[in-house]
Amino acid sequence: MAASVLLCSVPAVANAAPDSRSAYLTSLNQHGVSYHDPNHIVAVGTTFCHELRNQLPADEAVNRIQGMGYSDQQAHVIAASAVLSFCPDMDNDAK
Repeated sequence: MAASVLLCSVPAVANAAPDSRSAYLTSLNQHGVSYHDPNHIVAVGTTFCHELRNQLPADEAVNRIQGMGYSDQQAHVIAASAVLSFCPDMDNDAK
């Protein structure tokens, strides 16, 4: 699912590159998504990308994020931020 679609409906690499990680965390902070452990929230984002690459439908992957206790809006921000930062190849708008 395109990142813009994820954002409108409200934003896998085991070791995210420092620039990608920083951009991801900045995006979450700018959109008011709180987290206690940066490593955990990065893992949530990279796992989302891994799931997309393994053909899990985007809505199911977002539901998994919600299952971790995030609101619908927060889950969509996390998902879109992950796509933009960790797996831009999965952004249908960029294709």
